[in-house]
Amino acid sequence: MTDKRAPDQDALIDRILHLWRADADTLPSEPRLAELTSASRNSVREALIRLEERGYVHRTQGARTSLNRRLPGVGRRIDEQFDHSLSIRAAGYEPTLEVVAAERMTLVSGDDRYDDLQDGTEVLRTRKMWRVDGVPYALAEDLVPLTRPAELDPRRPVFDLAEAANGIRVAWETMWIDATSLDEVRAGILDAEPGSPVIEMTYCGYGADDAIGYWSREVQLPAPPGLRNALIRRVRS
Repeated sequence: MTDKRAPDQDALIDRILHLWRADADTLPSEPRLAELTSASRNSVREALIRLEERGYVHRTQGARTSLNRRLPGVGRRIDEQFDHSLSIRAAGYEPTLEVVAAERMTLVSGDDRYDDLQDGTEVLRTRKMWRVDGVPYALAEDLVPLTRPAELDPRRPVFDLAEAANGIRVAWETMWIDATSLDEVRAGILDAEPGSPVIEMTYCGYGADDAIGYWSREVQLPAPPGLRNALIRRVRS
C-alpha cells in the first residue's frame, strides 16, 4: 500500500490556493484535490475548512466548493501576515525598502513608548520606509527583543528578525488601528506635511506560549488601488 503522508498544512493550503487562483468557477472535488496535491482526503478536508474560515471558498453540502472571486481584487488583507515588499509587488507595483535607522538599545520609560516590554529590555529598534513606484507609502518602527547573539539584517521582515533575535516563531499578531496625524519626524521621512491624516497600526507579535517576538508601530499614507487594507469577514445566515 502506498504511504500517503499528510503534508504540512500550510504547504497544502498554498497548493490549493494555487489551484484557487486558476481560471475556474469551482475547485476540483476532494478526491481530485487529494490526487493533485498528493495529500490524504482528511488533510484536504481540513485545509478546505481553514480556507473557508479565511474567506477563500464557500462549501455547500452535496455541492462543489465555490470560490470567492472578489478576493483577489480587494487589496491587502490585514487579517493575514504579510511583507510589504511582497504585497506591493503582488499588486503590480515596484517596491523600494529603505532602512531609515537601525540600532541596538535599552528601553527606558518615556511618553513615546507604544509597547509593554519591561524597562531595561535590550532590543533592535528599526525604522523602515517602503515606497510604491518611488512614492512614499508606509513607515514602520519595530522593537525586537534581543535574547540571543545573532547577525541581524534589518532589511529582513520583522517576523524573521524575531525568530533570529529571540527564537520566537510568531504564531499570532494583535493589531490596533487608530486615525492620527503625522508628527514632524515621520512627516519628514515620508516627504509629507506635518499634521497630515494617516492610519496608524500598532502590532504585537507573539508565539504560541505568549512570549513576545516584536512590537511594531506603522503609519500608512493613502494607498494606491490594490493596496487598500481589507478585512474579509464571514457572514452566517
